[in-house]
Amino acid sequence: MKTRTVLFVDDEIQILNVLKRLLRVEPYQAFFAESGQEALSILEKETIHVIVTDLGMPKMDGLTLLKQVQERYPDIIRLVISARDDRDSILNAINKGNVYGYIVKPWNNMELRLILRQAIDHFNLQQERRDLLKKLEEHNRLLEKRVEDRTKQLLAIEKQAEIGKHASHIVHNLNSPLHAIRGGLDLAHLELSDENPDLKEAVNYLHMIQSSTSDLEKIIAGILTHLRDKTLFKTEQIDINEIIKRELEFFKLNPIYKHQIEKKIDLSDNLPGIQGNPIHIKQIIDNLLKNAIDAMEHSQEKRLAVETCLEDKAVLIRISDTGEGIAEEDLPKIYSPHFTTKPIGKGTGLGLASVKAMVDAYSGDIQVESKKGKGTTLIVRIPIERPIFQD
Repeated sequence: MKTRTVLFVDDEIQILNVLKRLLRVEPYQAFFAESGQEALSILEKETIHVIVTDLGMPKMDGLTLLKQVQERYPDIIRLVISARDDRDSILNAINKGNVYGYIVKPWNNMELRLILRQAIDHFNLQQERRDLLKKLEEHNRLLEKRVEDRTKQLLAIEKQAEIGKHASHIVHNLNSPLHAIRGGLDLAHLELSDENPDLKEAVNYLHMIQSSTSDLEKIIAGILTHLRDKTLFKTEQIDINEIIKRELEFFKLNPIYKHQIEKKIDLSDNLPGIQGNPIHIKQIIDNLLKNAIDAMEHSQEKRLAVETCLEDKAVLIRISDTGEGIAEEDLPKIYSPHFTTKPIGKGTGLGLASVKAMVDAYSGDIQVESKKGKGTTLIVRIPIERPIFQD
């Protein structure tokens, strides 16, 4: 270990000479100054670890010196050696000079040696602590750098997974208008193949096909726009009731919906519009209706209720079915990608995951009420006051 140093400051030369003789064999290097100014000069040139000063000195007293030492060299251990043994002087030195120890003149040689060694030991401990803290800070910097590098790696992996997830969502959302187009074509073909075709009904099917084709084009355009430049994304005022009405018309292409399901539609007359992209709202409604219809495929009683209303400055969409319902233990998992209660080949599990992502993007929320074998109610809440869309 590096040799430690002690600076003694006293305006009485006899005191300094006694200290020189007494401490000549101690395991540290001693420096001596006859005034505060001389002590500061030594401190500028030498590395001092402990300072011991008298209090009553001319021009610069001991407390003034200790304050300057504390400000300039805070690591130095500070001690007082003084003939003042009254309580006030000791407390004043401890409080104002922030001293480690107070030595009263005349001193006991053994006690003086002991307190000086303790002061050096204290400095060593403080230095070890500083060194450990420095090493710890360096270790933390290295650790943070490793965490940062690892995070970048994980984000790169996560980004690849995110691309795959979005690709799955895109495919899922493209399937809905494609199925509608296919269903409309099949029904139109059947109608036109009949000996006495109902041309009005066939034209209705063609209108549905045309509308679904338009939706498909909008989805694809939205994807391309997103890839090119997010600033090109545009929103408009949306009438949710009109979107629901149109989606319900589309589902008439489904024979189960058209002929077997009892429908109760209650859309609020005073429903305000919201700002957003209609294709997103259409996909939310489409997914929820499709899930409700699919859930009732094997139910004896098939009832679908679709309601809208205004509640607490938000538009509420409530869709209820009398389908097979969801088991209580499965409820926390219904928004997870790829989780589905449908048979293999029937569902991908992306419907509600996609709905949740889109509802969240509009600062909304979605709630589910369901019991196994007794049906499900899904409630979507979208705020009307400056909904925050995050593409």
